[in-house]
Amino acid sequence: MHSFVDTNVSIGFMFSIDPLNNKSMSVFGEYEYIFWSNCVKDESEKVFKNKRKILIEFFKDLSNNLKPEDFQNFTYDDLKKYIYRNYSKNKKRNQILSSLGKFWSNYVDEMFPTYDSFINSVNNCLSDLKISVYSRKNEWESTVLLSELRTEMYIEIKNKLNSFKVHSPDDKIILDAHDHNLRNEFLLDFITFDKDCCDAASRIEDFSFNKVKGISDYL
Repeated sequence: MHSFVDTNVSIGFMFSIDPLNNKSMSVFGEYEYIFWSNCVKDESEKVFKNKRKILIEFFKDLSNNLKPEDFQNFTYDDLKKYIYRNYSKNKKRNQILSSLGKFWSNYVDEMFPTYDSFINSVNNCLSDLKISVYSRKNEWESTVLLSELRTEMYIEIKNKLNSFKVHSPDDKIILDAHDHNLRNEFLLDFITFDKDCCDAASRIEDFSFNKVKGISDYL
């Protein structure tokens, strides 16, 4: 089977503490051929750099700021409270919060970690963010195939996408997938974990994907 994936699928695969990691791994294992476009590739590179920078800075600060006396029955909820106290409400905080569950299950896996065990977990996560994340990124990029360069603008379909609250770069990505689908005879699934993109691709009749899959299609 063939698929064309959105940026959030690639990022979910590259970062083991991304909340979509398990779903992205399922996509990676499901399809023999996975495609993305230059637009998806460029967007993934930008998101990768920004996400990695935010997470590395957070875990470094966390390691420096927490003290042994903080660890009296320290729990996952205490970690969340730490973030709400120290980070204002913005995309950076949302990025950190979204990674907490996977960080805790992948690296901590204790109800009440000690200071030493928790700092060890943070350091292991930092090591992965500095080194292992590039191995996953290379694995993704060496496997996924680049689609043809789109030259058709599909203005009418773009306007329909915008009416469904899908805007740049997401509208460009769906149109890349649509263009790739039209150029080839094989059945193509379009996969995105963005709800608006998934709804629009499912409801706009101009698209003829084999299936449109979203976040609810994967465990």
